[in-house]
Amino acid sequence: MKAQSNPAEPVTAASKWLQVPIQDVLNRAGHELAHLGWLLDNLQFQLRPLLQDAAGRNAGMLRQIQSFDHIGQIARGLEAYLEALASQTPRDWLIDPFAAAQNVGLADLSSRLGSTGEEKDLRASGPDECELF
Repeated sequence: MKAQSNPAEPVTAASKWLQVPIQDVLNRAGHELAHLGWLLDNLQFQLRPLLQDAAGRNAGMLRQIQSFDHIGQIARGLEAYLEALASQTPRDWLIDPFAAAQNVGLADLSSRLGSTGEEKDLRASGPDECELF
């Protein structure tokens, strides 16, 4: 099975290089969600003193602070879901991730999600790297 943006068009020699296993794309997206979870955990840790002080002055703030943890749990849950899907997906199911990645506004994220796997392996920023606005 070959998944394409336009199923009526055959996979040509020119477009074949854009086809990668769906399994790889799901794993890449899962990796990004894991990184998001890590970023949220780190942010919570760094802001903990400020957040505890704010919660002490405003009880309603505690619910907002807990949303950081909830967002992280959602990201890790989606990561596990995508990992499980990837493990069940046959390697010969191919898709073009580049077209979908063009909808992602962050250039480096778009590049990581849209790569064909033949380029240098681009990973999400590590704990010692910082992306500024």
